[in-house]
Amino acid sequence: MNIPSIAYFRQLATFALLFIALSVSAQPQGQAAENAAFPDPVPQPNSASIESAEAEICGVRHLDDCLKDLLGDQIGIWTSPFRLRGRDAVWLLPFAGATALAIHYDADALRQLGGDKGRIDASHKIAAFGSPWVTGGGAAAVYFLGAATHNDKLAETGRLGAEAVIDASIVAEGLKLATNRQRPEQGDGTGKFWPDGTRIYSVDSAFPSGHAAASWALARVVAGEYPGIWTKLGAYGFATAISVSRVTGNNHFPSDALVGSAVGYLVGGYVLHHHGDSTFSYNIAPIVDASTRSFGFSATIPTASLGNAATGLHSHFQALLHRRGENSPNYRF
Repeated sequence: MNIPSIAYFRQLATFALLFIALSVSAQPQGQAAENAAFPDPVPQPNSASIESAEAEICGVRHLDDCLKDLLGDQIGIWTSPFRLRGRDAVWLLPFAGATALAIHYDADALRQLGGDKGRIDASHKIAAFGSPWVTGGGAAAVYFLGAATHNDKLAETGRLGAEAVIDASIVAEGLKLATNRQRPEQGDGTGKFWPDGTRIYSVDSAFPSGHAAASWALARVVAGEYPGIWTKLGAYGFATAISVSRVTGNNHFPSDALVGSAVGYLVGGYVLHHHGDSTFSYNIAPIVDASTRSFGFSATIPTASLGNAATGLHSHFQALLHRRGENSPNYRF
């Protein structure tokens, strides 16, 4: 039996830290990054438009709307680099550095890991639960369960989960075709990109991991719909196990799993932000009235996302307005 060297544990620790950094650093920046990269105007809704939107929501009775959502998602995702801003460097630069570090140590990490058959077989069994077919099918099952039991929250989770898995899988496959990277068991085991030039390419290349992308996309939706600590631990723990198993099963290099995880996480957040009814969104705009020399702000908050708290907030602002004089700044709600 071969005893792993210190270098092996160093590589394993580096790999684990990369995943922790991805989960922790992206958590507070995720929503901000999505809002900055995909700004949406906030229309003033009326009851007719709300009822129409709800009646035509993506589902088994409106599959054409599902296709429209997927097409819109892909356009928004692939054009998102053109909407990046300077503040996105806060999370982009650390992630780019982590990816470069992982690529540099990829081959050495896999050599240190070795080829233990028992570990590889166990990893393959675990990874099977994270394939796009299984995660997408599981999300669809959740949708039908929610629809059958009239649980709108559960149905939405399944619907958005399936959409996120499909979106992430399309993005991952596009990146695979663009990078054409060898898998650990191909070539000399160093994971070369375009090893034979542009003459020969594979539709099943390594970079990034499709299993990692699908599992993290689903996990992001589940954690967003049910934001409890145990739900998040379960969802992200599942996604991390899938990502790691793709490396320990010698299917991918660490950087493949890392980038696949990031793709899934960000795509899941994109779908949740753009199509989730439970997503809290708001819009704040300044108000300046030169004629009265007054200024203030206008806040638009969907009352559906506030529930019973909307009545209390409205009463609070009404009381605030009554306490203000006519010459004071204008406050509108």
